[in-house]
This record gives sequence, structure tokens and C-alpha cells, in this order.
Amino acid sequence: MMKLIVTLLSILVVCFSVNAKQNGDNTYWQSIEQTIQHSGFNGTIVVAQGDNVVLEKSIGYADAKQQIALTTKHLFSPGSVGKEFTTVSIMQLAANKQLDYKDKITKYVDGLPAWAQQITIEHVLTHTSGLPSVQWKKAITTDDAVQQIKQATLLFTPGSGYKYTNLNVVIRALIVESITGQRYADYVAATLFKAAGMTASFHQTKSVEPHRAVAAGDYPTNISGLTIYVTPSDLLKFEKALWNGTLLSAEALRQALPGDKLSGKTNRAYFDFGKYVTDDSGNLLSWQHDGSNPSHHTVKHHDFARDTVFILMSNDGNKSTLYKLLYELQKAVERTSQVLATDEQAATTQTTEQYFYGASQSDAAALALAQVWSY
Repeated sequence: MMKLIVTLLSILVVCFSVNAKQNGDNTYWQSIEQTIQHSGFNGTIVVAQGDNVVLEKSIGYADAKQQIALTTKHLFSPGSVGKEFTTVSIMQLAANKQLDYKDKITKYVDGLPAWAQQITIEHVLTHTSGLPSVQWKKAITTDDAVQQIKQATLLFTPGSGYKYTNLNVVIRALIVESITGQRYADYVAATLFKAAGMTASFHQTKSVEPHRAVAAGDYPTNISGLTIYVTPSDLLKFEKALWNGTLLSAEALRQALPGDKLSGKTNRAYFDFGKYVTDDSGNLLSWQHDGSNPSHHTVKHHDFARDTVFILMSNDGNKSTLYKLLYELQKAVERTSQVLATDEQAATTQTTEQYFYGASQSDAAALALAQVWSY
């Protein structure tokens, strides 16, 4: 009898979860619909709670002429969020004892000026190397970026200041190539994309015609470690793989967050993961990363307290819209979580009552019996 009751209650919870998922899409869409209509938003939004995707919608067009409807299968440049791929690659090699964060970059990258002997892998992971900004040009290549590195003058002594620059990311990719003997594009495809189930994403490293599934509005580059395209659903898979142990241990990720003292920004992650928030006890509540390139914008937010991930990607050139939508979605999730918790308790009580007593019995009696059998 006990086994039957436990099974029944389990089925009730599952059925309730399915109904919540079916209603979630409409609930969250209604919470942002007005902003979508008035903001000119052109992009894709994915919201996942636990293992369930509760909202996945694309709005607008994939091409500049507005003739091709944008779908969830179109890819975007994640901008700075894509820096996480080189960060995770380096961390994987460190976990495998193939490098040490204190190693000088000259141990792995040849042909650099003498000043490079002062720069460690930790410096390029934390943007404290002293390297200057990239000088962008259309269709810039890895070779162009490497040449800029070789001709650069450091802005400060490595480890003494902070400068957010994509040249650090290029060096990370070069280190991965040196250690693995693979092109970075091949390494990330096998070790990150395939491992995380990111079937649509790719790394472009040579000049080719634009991929037909890439939404218009990005800046054309062909740089190892930087020229990456993902779908929002693939970015969600990456986020999930980060925290379920597929790519790294969760503890390794947590250790990479504290330590920044030079960026001047509050709660900035030490390694290249954006920013994070903890409670008074040091428990991780959320982390968030955004990126741009130049009309493509991305916001990735993981709410650990509610086990919810928000992925927002657009090509309309307006990052502020993503943050407004994120805020509205967070409020909707908070409201829905409170309602679901109340409804779940009520639904379980009511159905238990009907099973044991029939619908005419009191809620108090049904709840009392349910509490007894919960042991």
C-alpha cells in the first residue's frame, strides 16, 4: 500500500510539472510581449528551468532586407560571451596538468617580444597582461592579430593593471593549439561543442562567404578564439554542460570567480566569466555575462537559486533591450515560482483527499493523512 501511495504522489508531481511547462511559454511571453512590440527587438529568447525549456521564441528577421524570418536555428555571434570558450579550454588543460596558470606564455607561443616573458597564462585569463586593444579591420585574421601582438607596447607591467582586450583571447587560443597540436577550431569543436551537444555552433577561422544561418549584423572576422557563432539553444547547452560536470568541475568554476582587484568593477569574475553574485555565506546565487559584435548582442544569466537560465541574443544593435527583457522575465519567473509552489501544494492535497476520502472530505483531514504517509 505504501509503495502504491508513493507512486501515486510521484505521478501527481510529474503531471503537475508537465502542466507547468505547457503553461510556462505563454506566461513568460505575456510578461515581455509589450516590450517586444515597442522596443524593436529582433532576436531569440530562451528560458530554461531545470531540464525544461519554458520559453523559446524568435522575433524579427535574419537578414538586413527583412525578407527571411528569424528562427531559433539562426546563429549569432556571442561577442564577449564567446571568450568563455577559450577560458574553459585553458581550465581543462590545467585540470589535466598540461599547463600551470603561472606558466609564462612564451613557454607555448614562439616569436613574441622580450616583454612577453613577464606575462603568465593567469594574466591573459584575467586581462591583466598589459596588452592593448585590437585594431579592428574588416575580415581581420588570426595572423593579423598575432602581428599586432608582436608589434605592441605593453600598457603596464603585467599583473599591475587591467585592460580588457581580445588580444588576450587570441593568446589563449594559441596556447591551446601549442599544447594539443590541434587548430583551436578543431579543439573547441570536439572538446566543448560536441561534449556539450552544441550541434549547430561553429568556429570560423578563414575568410568564407557568410554562413547562411548566421543572422545579419555581425562584424566579419576570422580570428582563432574569437570568430564563433552559436544558436541560443546551443548556448544554453553550453551553460548546462558547465555546471553538470561535462566540461569542468563545478568547484573549479567557483574557484575561478573571486580574486579580481584591478578591474574596478563590482563582482567581476577573476577569470573571463562576466560577473557573479553570492550571498553573505559565499553561496553562488547567480552569474551573468554579456557580449557584442557590433549589432549582435548577447546576455547569458544563470539564476542558481531558482535553477533558471536566461539566454537572450539579438541583432538589432540595442543591448539595453536585452536587459529590460531579462528584468521582466526574472520578475515573471519569481511570480510564477511562488504561484507554482502554492498550486503544487494545493493540487497534491486535493488529489490525495479525493483518492483516500472522496471529494467531500475536508482539506485538513486529507492533508493530515498525506503528512502521515509522507514518512
